[in-house]
Amino acid sequence: MNRIEWNIKRDGIPMILSIQSVPFDDRVNRKATIEDLRRGYLEDFLRDSKSSLVDEINKSSMEDLLVSLEVADETDTELNIRNIGVLMFTERPDKFIPGAQIDLVKFNTEEAEGSDDFFEKTFYGPIWKQVRDVLDYINTNIIEEKVVKIQGQAESERYVNYPYNALEEAIVNAVFHKSYREPEPVEVRIYVDCIMIINYPGVDKYISQEKFKSGKAKARKYRNRRIGELFKEIDLSEKQGTGITKILRELKKNGSPEPLFDMDEDRNYLETTIFIRDGFNQGIMSEKMSEKMSEKNSRDSWKNNLDHRVIIDQKSFWIEGKYSTMSELELERLHRLLVYMEHTKGFNAITSAKAAKILDIQPKTAARLLSKAEKNNIFESEGKTKNKIYRLKRIS
Repeated sequence: MNRIEWNIKRDGIPMILSIQSVPFDDRVNRKATIEDLRRGYLEDFLRDSKSSLVDEINKSSMEDLLVSLEVADETDTELNIRNIGVLMFTERPDKFIPGAQIDLVKFNTEEAEGSDDFFEKTFYGPIWKQVRDVLDYINTNIIEEKVVKIQGQAESERYVNYPYNALEEAIVNAVFHKSYREPEPVEVRIYVDCIMIINYPGVDKYISQEKFKSGKAKARKYRNRRIGELFKEIDLSEKQGTGITKILRELKKNGSPEPLFDMDEDRNYLETTIFIRDGFNQGIMSEKMSEKMSEKNSRDSWKNNLDHRVIIDQKSFWIEGKYSTMSELELERLHRLLVYMEHTKGFNAITSAKAAKILDIQPKTAARLLSKAEKNNIFESEGKTKNKIYRLKRIS
């Protein structure tokens, strides 16, 4: 295979880079032209930024501003727009880079997808504006504050159901770290007792899951370096590598439970769950949240949620194990899948593609469900990631 090379300028110095060495967000997008970029978005970004180019807004052409910001390259005949330019300054970046959007769904009852009572919205526009718009929606419609008077204390105690700064960091991280080579959007799923943010794929395999979850992981490289640079210009991110630490700090300061970070061994996804603070939705909801967070779910607790015994091909399979990493929605989907397998003769193995069709969900979501079921000792798998087969694990 021939190596693809082209000339670009970095800090005014011509460089020759191969396609293998250039991050996706810094590559030229052959579909986009300058007509697809909005000067209004560019000017709004520059006015909000710490860039020295803010003084050049009224003096420079759009072409000069784009080149100076290093989101486009001049050639003898045209202006080449890089992917970072598409992501930051087009009305619909998803038309040029599929999946460059945020899908939000808010479930109004504990049945979640099992109910018709939910709200869906897709956020388009420049990715920095998507982040701000999603956060504005959450701040307006989801975040609540409580003021509690403490006897014998002059100052009242104030806290919120979800700290804004923790959610901001989680959503920024998802947009920053997702792969824009893949068509899956960032997902924000708002349940009655938690908010889940999902991006594909998860963190690189060289990063320890334990260190990542404690905020101590140090990345050697970044999937979207230019996004990080420009987000920092408008204070959407602090110094790189501090996101998880900030989430943990903000949750602790608010008195909220610790978050749940989940990813499979192949790092196909990262699921960040921020749980509601105690003091909101008391009673049933609080008990459900505690159940999700608990590491001590018993066999009897599992029996109460799912049919514990599944008979397939005259063989009896017993499902057991902790499932603290599985949400109520995932448990309900798993139950439906197992019932389907139980009533289909000879059906004791499944792929994520088949599970997706049965459950009417996205293949990536099905793969995540099966991976979690495997962690919980329900399935065992064989084969590589794309063609992995899951078989019910027989427990003697």
